[in-house]
Amino acid sequence: MLRAAKIKAIIFDLDGTLYTSKGMEREIAAAAESLVAQTRGMTPAQGRNLLRSAKKRLAESLEEEPTLTRTCLELGIDIPDLHRAFQQQVHPERYLENDPILFALLDSLRDHCDLYIYTNNNLPLAQKILALLGVEELFSRLYTIEFCGMPKPDANALQKVVADIGGTPDSFLFVGDRQAVDLKAPRALGSSVLLVRDTSDLLQIHKTLGIIP
Repeated sequence: MLRAAKIKAIIFDLDGTLYTSKGMEREIAAAAESLVAQTRGMTPAQGRNLLRSAKKRLAESLEEEPTLTRTCLELGIDIPDLHRAFQQQVHPERYLENDPILFALLDSLRDHCDLYIYTNNNLPLAQKILALLGVEELFSRLYTIEFCGMPKPDANALQKVVADIGGTPDSFLFVGDRQAVDLKAPRALGSSVLLVRDTSDLLQIHKTLGIIP
């Protein structure tokens, strides 16, 4: 249960939480598959199959679905190389546009809490996505792969984020679309968490904080 009175900072995941886009998901997957193929001297189809096999093995080992970044790391892909591929091959401007409803939902929270982004994305791509959505001005800071060093879920990266923001664990609310990736570690830390599947689910925050009845 959320402890509304103590919440001072809301930390949002980005992809799949503040927006959804099948087109961007396809471009991100294709960029990773292409990079794997290039590093192994394979065709793109072979790279795709290798990623799928690695993801399946990791899922069995971890007993939860791994992120694309974690899977690429398992295959020896360096994080900077992966994100260079994303910047070159992922084009959010093809899929995203200004979202006034999202802006209103987030803006109404700022009188009550500071807002942050904590994402596995890189900073240039995260900034571009937020600018296209029209909400870039609403966040106090973006915590991206450049700051964290390792992708979620990672306990050390999470500790860096919360230490930089400052405050006790129960003063944070983490919002994301994946339990294992976005919410499991913050919950273990003692923070409140909220699973969302659609932008409209963000209204649950308002109800919890007493902004709307």
